Amino acid sequence: MPTSIFTKTSIAKMVRVTMVTSALYGSSIFAANLNEIQNYNIGSGQLSAALNQFAAQTGLFLSADSKLLRNKNTTGVSGSSTGLSALNALLLGTGLTFSVGVGGSVTVIREGEVIKDEEGVNLPVLLIEGSKSITAGKSTIDAEEIDFMAGGDGHLTDLLQGNGAVRYSLTSSASANNATMRPDEISIHGQSHYQNSYIIDGVAANNDLNPGDSEDTYTNPVTITANAFGMLTGSSSQAYYVDPDALDSVTVYDSNVPAEYGGFLGGVVSSRLKRYDEDSFSIKYAVSRDEWDEIHVDEETEEDYEDADVIDGSYTPEYLKQRLTLTGKKGLAEDTGLTFTASRATSQFAQIYNQSFAGTDFGDTALDYEDTIDNAMIRLDHRVNNSLDVGMSVLYANRYHDGVTSDTYDSNFVKSHQSVGVGFNSDYHVNKGTLKAKLSYSEKSDNLDSDESTFIYHQADYYAGNFPYSGGYGDINQQQDTTELSLDWEHDTFSFIGMEHDIKAGVTLNHQTMFYETESDIAYQYYRCSTTGCTDYSDEYLWIERTIDKNKLEISGHSVGTYLSDRFTVGDWAYYLGVRADYNSTLENIDFSPRANATWDVFGDKSTQLISGASRYYGRSFFRYEVNNQLRTWYNQTRYNSDGSVSSVTEYDDTSLSDYDLKTPYSDELMIGAIQHFGNVNATLKLVGRESKDIVTSAETDDGYDYYDNEGESTSFNTSLEFTTRDPLKLGITETHATFAISYQKSDSNSTSDVTYEDEISTDSVYYDGQIIYESELPSFDYNIPFAVNFSTTTEIPNWRLTLANRINVKAGGTVAVDSKEDYTDVDGEEYDIYEDVDFNSLITLDTTVTWRPQVFEKMEGSIKLSVNNVFDKYVDMSTSSSSNSYTTGRTFSLELGAYF
Repeated sequence: MPTSIFTKTSIAKMVRVTMVTSALYGSSIFAANLNEIQNYNIGSGQLSAALNQFAAQTGLFLSADSKLLRNKNTTGVSGSSTGLSALNALLLGTGLTFSVGVGGSVTVIREGEVIKDEEGVNLPVLLIEGSKSITAGKSTIDAEEIDFMAGGDGHLTDLLQGNGAVRYSLTSSASANNATMRPDEISIHGQSHYQNSYIIDGVAANNDLNPGDSEDTYTNPVTITANAFGMLTGSSSQAYYVDPDALDSVTVYDSNVPAEYGGFLGGVVSSRLKRYDEDSFSIKYAVSRDEWDEIHVDEETEEDYEDADVIDGSYTPEYLKQRLTLTGKKGLAEDTGLTFTASRATSQFAQIYNQSFAGTDFGDTALDYEDTIDNAMIRLDHRVNNSLDVGMSVLYANRYHDGVTSDTYDSNFVKSHQSVGVGFNSDYHVNKGTLKAKLSYSEKSDNLDSDESTFIYHQADYYAGNFPYSGGYGDINQQQDTTELSLDWEHDTFSFIGMEHDIKAGVTLNHQTMFYETESDIAYQYYRCSTTGCTDYSDEYLWIERTIDKNKLEISGHSVGTYLSDRFTVGDWAYYLGVRADYNSTLENIDFSPRANATWDVFGDKSTQLISGASRYYGRSFFRYEVNNQLRTWYNQTRYNSDGSVSSVTEYDDTSLSDYDLKTPYSDELMIGAIQHFGNVNATLKLVGRESKDIVTSAETDDGYDYYDNEGESTSFNTSLEFTTRDPLKLGITETHATFAISYQKSDSNSTSDVTYEDEISTDSVYYDGQIIYESELPSFDYNIPFAVNFSTTTEIPNWRLTLANRINVKAGGTVAVDSKEDYTDVDGEEYDIYEDVDFNSLITLDTTVTWRPQVFEKMEGSIKLSVNNVFDKYVDMSTSSSSNSYTTGRTFSLELGAYF
């Protein structure tokens, strides 16, 4: 979509106002400007500067994609002529022309280009630049909003706080562990947090290994017993913990999602890396620390908190968080531009844990943890000619943090969640449309690197008064390698039987190799005294040894997705019809996803639009399904006699049931909505209902074999109303954009777990709310705050080079049912666990960010950014247990210093 070339000048603001005026007074004013004879004196040089001067002189609203103007020069124009002749003279020899749109606005385009929006629909030029456009079910945050947004902690999902379709976990705002660097997970329209599709520059950005198990893991990163030897914990569906500074925009599709997107039940989060427009460089350093923040903990656990008396990162009283970010844009040659972002965010905090055994206290051990996220994002763009654009994206993100195996086994480890990928794309413009191609390769992994691969119990140590346990879990790697090719055809708008059609079609081919690997033998050794009360290792013998063999489980698979869609108009009605078909070799299903919606432009001027839609979305499948219990076969146990001879050997069988037919989970959606323009305000009302079926859950046969089935189901209903200013509200020397959003969501599921594929559907009966029900009918346990309000403003004071951003957040309602530890006895003498509601109090917080960018030198801006989240230090108890309290985050400060060149 073209963007204004005037975004960094006061002319931009002037021409935006001019554009709004054109809508009120018609095109005759602009026609007069183009035909009016004036005296021009625009010299040769950069085309962008010449067009700025031309727009200022004529008062025209003129816009262009900055990439079109890159490295282009003009011979200028001088003397008396019409605006039309002057503009033609400025563009002479550049390969560019212009189009006059509704209201007389002018857009610079390539010769022969048809202007379309992101959905491939022909646009009146007037709608391309200036005012914010509104599409129900789709919202976009641009680079400027990302830069100045209030609230958040520098993560992608922090940017979505104002989206009414998005809900966060109850644990996402715990006050006691502010030091963690882990980004929050999100649920869209009540669906599982691991069932969203993440995309960066068209490259798939999901980790599909074991994304449901996404809690922070500073201890016990893998369970190693005969009955439970599983995959690494602490993964995430977000393969790349991307630094928002690298992004040009983030678009969320939450309803009426186009057919080109698949592999989700919730929604699509599509990010776009920054593109080159002019040479620039910036460096930023941000810091926050515990002394600046207000921390709230339960009085009963305050002493433990102050002492950081844990090893799992849940109490972090002392921390230092820092972030260093470098961002650059460089023109490399004619029609070639490079952008890059490199950043490192770190958090350092202390932990203490106690070791005790058999009633003996062996004292405390102090630890210093470091939690780090590294980012490197590179984008290269090149225009081969007027018909062909090519580009490359390089993506790297790695979160790695320290940990200790447990308070028993003391081996240190480093746990990492890493992804690296490269993507190539080309846009080939031909007479009838555009062929887009993307080719990408990525490696996404979760790794455990331990100091020790053997954990040992020495009975002699115990009798000698020493702690008898030591060791760790070894080195484990789980990885997903993906190669993907996609081809998309966007046909130019054409007329057929009295209707304007925009047809898109595409196919995606995907090949994946996933593996789980123990890089060496992992052993548990129990040494027993050969004599009573021995205190020397020489008096011990190896009694039990449990071993996990060095091994690798590797599975390859492929998927194919294809779609066809048509957007067409009939009078004041616009229709979208699409269908998508997907095949996945893991589940061996062919899934068809119809998508349809209609929009009625009631008065034919886009002031009032009524929208309805019906769609089906199919979800993702995970490596965890394939692994199941196969890892048990790697495990064996040997018992020895005191003379070293073997007493017995136990080997374990795979208790996975593979002979079952697993369906792909799906979600059916009905949506109705309305868009209304009130002066300078857009209002959007949406009602979205979801019914999800065939959700994957765990099950067990009577013979003890584990398998996955499709017994899960859920429903969700979301109502949202949003008001957004189209153009800034001007008051004195200030300009303010504002958004107010309110939403209500009700979700029900037959699983109380937020990780359904690891949860069996309970058939146990419980006593709740005055009646006996199945446990599976209890309220959802997480991502279930029903009522949310968000009011955000961004105020610019250009004369002072100052920007103030504020966000008011309201979260209200929310109920979970917990076991009261009491029983109910019915008339037949049957006893049932009594479950009682825990209601959460409403929480209102204010986040504020103040950014000052003084002009230090002619070509250098300084930057000072102060962010205060939860200004008034409001907090509520979000715990679900009566034995302890867990409070939301109190007031926090962060300071960022930067320089822009």
